[in-house]
Amino acid sequence: MERNMPKLFFALSLAALVLMLAAIWQASTPAWKKYQQEFYRMEAQGEPNAAAKSAVSSAPLNIRQVLLPGLQRVDRCGTCHLGVEDPTMKSASHPFRFHPDLAPHIPSKFGCTICHGGQGLATDKENAHGQVAFWQEPLLPKDYIRASCGRCHKEGDVPGVPELAEGRRLFETHGCRGCHKLDGVGGSIGPDLTGEGAKRRNPRWLEHHFLEPNTVSPDSPMPNFHFTREQARALTFYMLSLTNEEMGSFYSSVRVIPSATYGRRLFVEKNCIVCHSIGGVGDKGGPDLLGVTQHHSSGWLDEQLVNPELLYPGSPMPAYDMEPNARKAIVVFLASATADDARSILSARPKGLTPKDAAIEAGRQSFARFGCVGCHGLELQGGVPNPNSQGGEVPSLLHASQDYTKEEVIGIIRNGKVPPLADPKKPASPLYMPSWKNVLTEEDINRIADYLWSLQPKSESW
Repeated sequence: MERNMPKLFFALSLAALVLMLAAIWQASTPAWKKYQQEFYRMEAQGEPNAAAKSAVSSAPLNIRQVLLPGLQRVDRCGTCHLGVEDPTMKSASHPFRFHPDLAPHIPSKFGCTICHGGQGLATDKENAHGQVAFWQEPLLPKDYIRASCGRCHKEGDVPGVPELAEGRRLFETHGCRGCHKLDGVGGSIGPDLTGEGAKRRNPRWLEHHFLEPNTVSPDSPMPNFHFTREQARALTFYMLSLTNEEMGSFYSSVRVIPSATYGRRLFVEKNCIVCHSIGGVGDKGGPDLLGVTQHHSSGWLDEQLVNPELLYPGSPMPAYDMEPNARKAIVVFLASATADDARSILSARPKGLTPKDAAIEAGRQSFARFGCVGCHGLELQGGVPNPNSQGGEVPSLLHASQDYTKEEVIGIIRNGKVPPLADPKKPASPLYMPSWKNVLTEEDINRIADYLWSLQPKSESW
């Protein structure tokens, strides 16, 4: 055995040397260098003479990176994806293909990973695409890349991505805030969704979860809302957009896309029709806004929204605290607004609400906005399964007045309530009434109670 030791030592040393030489060779010839050589060879084919071909094909090989402090990231995707800004490469194979529809999201300002995902600092394909253990943001599937628009554009509508607006609407109208917090508002029964898109960027899992929550998470208290596949897809888009990223001032300033659709919504929210008409339809207290963009510049109209007193001393018009692109959206809407728009806006407004009715309507909106409908239903019908609670489900609120006084209901909303157990030896029921006193104002709580009482069956008098 001792005579064989030198031979064994020599063999191991030789193996170590071979491995070291292989590592040195691999480090000196990474895949990105081969990609760059191939790209320069393709570019050289289009040059007119041998000297130009030689200059292009012999271009230095180096790592290309974009520093994006405003997005808190560094991207090296351009090291391999060399043709993304070259229209002549629109028919090239990957990774050299031209990227259509980039403007105004130029790589030098936005990079690539903010939209596509992946690991921006990596320079080999597997790591760069994020298909590795413990990397939470692998490349998004092609069908879901548009969800990334919502990472920056948090407000308004994003043209070409209706799923984001629909997903946001479904989240608010189906009572998701009753169990989930989002930006600090909501319940605590389910996980906080503020940064959900950064924690679980697997769209297939999310979509399946919305379609069959108890199949994906057997112990989840989340009820099955029986969403259609299109609704589940829209909610997935919205979840993927919730990354809670901090962005620099430039990106914050362009988060609203000034579309006519968003401008119309703002026009409605700000109650502009209360003072203005469009084509003679509406109130006559202020100027008719039909064709107003032809009589005044966009700068003048913007100043009118920000500081009407400056342009018209004594003007009754309020100064609106809106960011620049929101004001632009209103101007874009006014450029195409017609009398038909005014009629549509007027027809959707509640007519002749008494102060009491207005308070009840505000309570109804709060009931939906803060997630009560998630457990209690849009029509207060209850019925959501709640294992080991008495009755086995969330009770209906349609007869709450028979079991509680209004003051008792207000106290339950304020302080919360745990449902009585059907079997004290079994685990607690997953659904319970959380305390809302630190989220809702007393006025909100009382209005919700007024709304509930407005739907209680009226007692018959004999």
